[in-house]
Amino acid sequence: MGGRAVRRLLALTVATLFLVLGQVSTAFGHTGNESYVYLDIYDNTVEGRVEFPINDLNEVLGTDFPTNADRALEAAEAERELLHEYTGEHLELREQEGGEWPIVMGDIETLGANGGYIIVNFAVDKEFASVPRTFTVAYDGIMHAKPERNGLLLIGTDWGSGTFNNEAEELLRFTPEAPAQEVDLGGTSFWKGFTGVVVLGAEHIEIGSDHILFILALVLPSVLVFSRLVGWQPSASFGASLWRVLKIVTMFTIAHTITLTLGGLGIIEFPPVLVETVIAVSIILAALHNILPIFVNKEWIIAFVFGLFHGFGFAGLLSDLGLTQSRQFVSLLGFNVGIELGQAAIILMVFPALFIARRTRAYRPGMYAASVLLIVVAAAWVLDRALGIDLGISWWVDAVLLWPRSILLVAALYAVAIALYFVDKRRGALLPVVADPEAADRAPEETAVAEEARP
Repeated sequence: MGGRAVRRLLALTVATLFLVLGQVSTAFGHTGNESYVYLDIYDNTVEGRVEFPINDLNEVLGTDFPTNADRALEAAEAERELLHEYTGEHLELREQEGGEWPIVMGDIETLGANGGYIIVNFAVDKEFASVPRTFTVAYDGIMHAKPERNGLLLIGTDWGSGTFNNEAEELLRFTPEAPAQEVDLGGTSFWKGFTGVVVLGAEHIEIGSDHILFILALVLPSVLVFSRLVGWQPSASFGASLWRVLKIVTMFTIAHTITLTLGGLGIIEFPPVLVETVIAVSIILAALHNILPIFVNKEWIIAFVFGLFHGFGFAGLLSDLGLTQSRQFVSLLGFNVGIELGQAAIILMVFPALFIARRTRAYRPGMYAASVLLIVVAAAWVLDRALGIDLGISWWVDAVLLWPRSILLVAALYAVAIALYFVDKRRGALLPVVADPEAADRAPEETAVAEEARP
């Protein structure tokens, strides 16, 4: 691949990045001046939570909850009965033409945003044959004492409308003049539910830092081939490298599909701590293989073995959706499709840059350094997940990897890859490529192509 092809590839990548950036939505943030009622609509029941601004809650209840989230949680737990009673007095769910739904209060949580929030979880103490699509919610928390305030109602989860993990789109607004609002969820749609689960699967990869790092650990050597005599060498073919990636992704997909299905249907279950710890260990071993190859040019074996545990990690999210059996199969399929789309997006963004850089003299040292970094991060996760020793590594990883900040990392990767390629090419320092690593072991001087005009 010559310089013109590299420039075309760069232009295509930049265009893709701009297209993706165009789809990024503005993150939702709590204002500190409103309270929030979230409802999760499951097949046979309703759950939810109320999020109260701590400053307003202190003023209304005469309490002194600290605004620091950790300290506020301890103080709120001490006043659990008061918070449960207050929430119950100011929140009501009822049939449009029927009685009030009984509510059972649950756990207390906190959120550190704009002065902090105290969160009271609740559940409707009633099992429905099918949750009504229209009902009434009345809420006047805080507003009864501070009429300048209002509240928002958001639907966090609703399979029928394809809504999952919604933190941004409000449905209704409560005011002192209109504290009771009619909720109309609209009709249920199979297609909306399915596509919503697809998006949920893609988002799970998007925010799943451990899954992203495992994929990166496997993809890093995919543009190289291993010769036992000379070690890692640049692959001669874009197609051959892409085929290696395809095998890795395919085996990872097969493996996690098996365990996602078994775990999602509740047939086989493992403790979450064990699953999450093994996922972190899988990153360590995949990265270690890049430094000391064991499955030479067969990284798909690692992908398959540890993909089984990643599948159980994926299944944990579906188990929280409260789905009936008829929807479980559809959701498993949609969730898996979303995961594959998320994986494909990561690989399509990263792989071309790795292929461009593979013949530079910095690529192998860079791969080793990146692999060591992955080992350190994953080891910190093992300590956290297995022993509860939190070294704070997750904050740093999320600061770099979480969307849309990861776009900056991808852009920097392409800039560095292209700069290194042209610098080494100008110096005549590009490494030779190897088409057949086994032949290279027999006669490396005969099979290495010294200056093939490809990156």
